[in-house]
Parts: sequence; C-alpha cells; structure tokens
Amino acid sequence: MERRWQIKESDLALVDSLKRNLNISSLVGRMLVHRGIESPTQATKFLNPKLDHLHDPSLMLGIDRTVRRIFKARDNGEYVLIYGDYDVDGITSTVVLKRALEMINVKVDFHIPRRLEDGYGLKLHLIKEAHSRGVSLIITTDSGIREFEVCNAARELGLDLIVTDHHLPDKTLPKAYAIVNPLQPNCDYPDSNLSAVGVVFKLVQAIFREIGNEKVVHHFLKLVAIGTIADLVPLVGENRVFARLGLEGLSNPRNLGLKILLEELCLSTQIQSSDIGFKVAPRINAVTRMGGGREIVDLFSVLEEETARKIVAEMNNKNVRRRRIEQAILEELKEQISREPKLIERKVLVFVGENWHRGVIGIVASRIVDLYYRPTLIFSLENNSIQGSGRSIPGFHFLDALNSCRDAFEKFGGHAQAVGCTLQSPNLESKIKIIEEGLENYGKRILVEDMLIPSLSIDAILPIQKLSFSLLHEIQCLAPFGVGNPLPVFASRKARLVSGPFLIKDTHLKIQIGSEDRPLEAIWWQNGSVAKKLESVDRIDLAYTLSNEVYRGSSKLLLTIQDIK
Repeated sequence: MERRWQIKESDLALVDSLKRNLNISSLVGRMLVHRGIESPTQATKFLNPKLDHLHDPSLMLGIDRTVRRIFKARDNGEYVLIYGDYDVDGITSTVVLKRALEMINVKVDFHIPRRLEDGYGLKLHLIKEAHSRGVSLIITTDSGIREFEVCNAARELGLDLIVTDHHLPDKTLPKAYAIVNPLQPNCDYPDSNLSAVGVVFKLVQAIFREIGNEKVVHHFLKLVAIGTIADLVPLVGENRVFARLGLEGLSNPRNLGLKILLEELCLSTQIQSSDIGFKVAPRINAVTRMGGGREIVDLFSVLEEETARKIVAEMNNKNVRRRRIEQAILEELKEQISREPKLIERKVLVFVGENWHRGVIGIVASRIVDLYYRPTLIFSLENNSIQGSGRSIPGFHFLDALNSCRDAFEKFGGHAQAVGCTLQSPNLESKIKIIEEGLENYGKRILVEDMLIPSLSIDAILPIQKLSFSLLHEIQCLAPFGVGNPLPVFASRKARLVSGPFLIKDTHLKIQIGSEDRPLEAIWWQNGSVAKKLESVDRIDLAYTLSNEVYRGSSKLLLTIQDIK
C-alpha cells in the first residue's frame, strides 16, 4: 500500500532550549518537541514520571461519593459485586478493585461476562440474580455508561449501582448511584485519557488516602500498566506515569500468577510496552475470546504454583486456537475481496459471515484496516442475532458513525477507534442494509481521498552510519512507547543494499544495509512479497524503527522496516 512520508518539522529554538536546560542531545530535543513537549518543566516530568505527578483523585466527579458508599458497605457488612468486562482493561480493573476492597475488609465477589454468551455490557438477569443472593452494591468496571435500563432496574430493586467507566457517554447519563468517568459532563478532571483500569486506580487511590495509607497504591501499578497499554490509550499524562512505573515493577513481580505468566513468556527484566501489546495482552484476551472468563481473574489470586501454571498453559492453548481461527476468517475475507474488488472502493467496509467466531471478529477487523485502510465493521450471524465489531482509521469517529444509523441497533457502544454492537431479529437483513448505507453515507461526508492514504510520520532523516547503540540508548529515555508517544521512526536515503533480499518463513523480508564492514540487519514483518522488487536494486530509501536484538547472549542493532521506496 502506498504510504505518504511526512517528515516532522522542528521548532529549532524550542529544541535548543530543551537541549541547553536538560543537557540532552538535539535529537532527543527534537523528538520531545514532536510530542508536544515545549518547556523544560514539561520535559522533566515526561522524562522522569513519578507518583507525585498524579492528580488529586477527588477532582474526578463521583469518586468521593463512591468512596463513602464503599466504606458504608464495609461497616454494614454488605455484599459487594464487581461487574467487570472481558477485555484486558476490564479484567485488570476487576483484579485491582477486588484486591483493594479485600484489603479494607469489604465482602466482595466479581463477575466477568462471557464474551460469547453474554456479550458486552450489563445484563439485567445477572443484576437480578446478584440481588437475590444478597448483593446490595454493584460496582462496574469498564462498562455501564450507556446502561439506562439496567440502572433503572437496579434502583427499583433497591440496589445501589456505581458505574466506573471510560467510554463516551450518550447525550444523557444513566441514573446510577454514582458515576466515575472523566468523560461525563461537568467532570473537570485534568486527564480525560484514562483507561478503565486507570479510572479504577484513581478510585483505589482515594480509598487508601481515606485511611491514611495512600503509599500502598504503587503495588497496583503493574496491573494498571498492563491494562493501560493493552487498551491503546495515549501514553501521556497520568497514563505515562502508570505505564513507566508499572513496567519497572514488572521486572520483579510479587504476585505468583503474574510472575509465572511472565516466566512462561520469557519476560524477566526490562519489559517493554511492546511485550505487553504482543505477548501478555493477547494471552489474557485469548481466554475470554475463546469462551473463558473467571479463571483469568483467579490467576492473580492463586497461591499454588501448580494451579497458576495450569491456567497459564490453558491461556497459551487458547491463544494458539484464537490465531488459527482468526487467520481462517481473514483468508475468507481476502478471498471475497479478490472476487469482488469493488468492495474496497467503498468508504466503509462492512462484512457479514455466518457463525464467524465472535471472539475474534474485532481482531480481524483490525487486520482488514491494516490491509485496505478503510474503517471496517464485521458482523457474525448466529441463530437470530448478529454481533458486530468495528475498527477505524484516524479522522473517522466510529461511535459517531454508528449514531448516524442508531435505530438499526439493539445496542452499541465504544469510542472513536473501536466499537461493538448487536442486532436482533426480525428483519436482520434489512437492518444490515440500513447500517451499510448509513455508514457509507457518513463516510462520504467525513472521509476525503487523502484520509484514505495512510501516512508515516518520520522523526528525522539519518545517515545509515549514524545508527548506533548510543543512539538507541538516547531514544529509550522516551519510553514507554505507544499511542500518543510512538516509537520514533527514522528514515535513510539511498541506503546501500549489502545483501538480500531473503525470505523468512516465506512471509517476512530480511535485508542487510550499510557497508560490507558494518552491515545492519533490517526486517520487514509480513512483507515478504516485496523481495522480488528488490532483487535488481542496490539503493533504497527506507523508514524504520531501532531496537536491540539479543540472541544467545549477544546483542545487535536491528532495524524494523516501516516502509521502503
């Protein structure tokens, strides 16, 4: 796919100011400016995040009322239920809140919805069941902000329901006992980018401050970092504090289940955000995608090593199955597109399949976006209902797009980049048609042609001979990387192709560039098809990121290719 290279420009006066005041290189100064850091004070906080950089949790609307209700529940011996969610953010939120409530002697249980059976959101029959078991307070994590019917029903039952969430609310709010969500109207909290586990952490921070033991909250940061990174929220502001300090803590986990999970993934020291995104999070998600739920919360509570290892082994097995099913659906879609190439001329892609595994359609939607750079919504038809999952591109607000045809849905929610929805019979076929037309019309209004060409932001043009471990060390001071703080991308012009191209596992491209006496290895994952085009080429322009590859105790500089021209 053709990509536009956008070379970032730097305000040289700002760069020079940061360089002089912080004793950093011009390159690091440029990258800070590219990330919106303009003053030495901002840069110092960015480069050295600390717990005392966090905001007062009481600034978040609803937190103080929630804390008072929790302590009332403890003092009265009430039963509290945490109603979680099935993704990594929801699971880590549940674990963190459960552990915090146990530490202050609240009688607490939890429920993780089964992704395939329950779907997203609160279910009325489960609320009624909890009430019949004597539960008097329910606290949601990562859900509830659009659950009007369930909140009303809870009030009628005499149940207090507290919503903690980070998703976008509707025009009005449900009538819950309290709502803790930085995106709700009239909430002036300074950081609105928090994940669900970040919102829960602020609640936990307030709980322990109430009893004069706020210093204990740093123990929760390891799980908070996992949920924050996995949910792809911007790693700036408080999220950066959570991610940096939590990743540091993961090098020495005390929790038995977490320790064994990291051991099985061969993660010990210097854990990076990419390790969470590509290794830890997929295995946690695989449990619920493939039909599990409660056991993943149990992993972080077990005291027996054998039990923990069994859970982790099953996580790995489910992840293998998930990848196999995901690939099969993806190949089916690619085949459909090859038969009907006009499909990808649409602004928004919508696909429907019978009995496609509902646990993986969101990942498949992401893969289609990567391949064709169109907002994509994938539906799975099963019996008399349809469940859908969508992923977007920059500039296309998917939740707003669903709002444009909201009458066709039974339920929908999400945010700008990712959505979920359900449809119920009758008239499923006509509802799908309404949604296809509604999304396409919305796309035609919003998406101009330039927005459908992916761009690649380049931090700096560097000569190949400048690449070194010292340069890599400079870059690492900006970690952890993710949304809002991307791994720096560099480009080199007319780099000499020393050897290659080679294919790795018939899928990935490998080349060596630079000079005969100092060749540098470069790999382009999932782009082995480019090899033929490079066979008669001796000079290339390439864009890449840098990393340290360790193999059998020795280190080498590795270029991960982002694009070649």
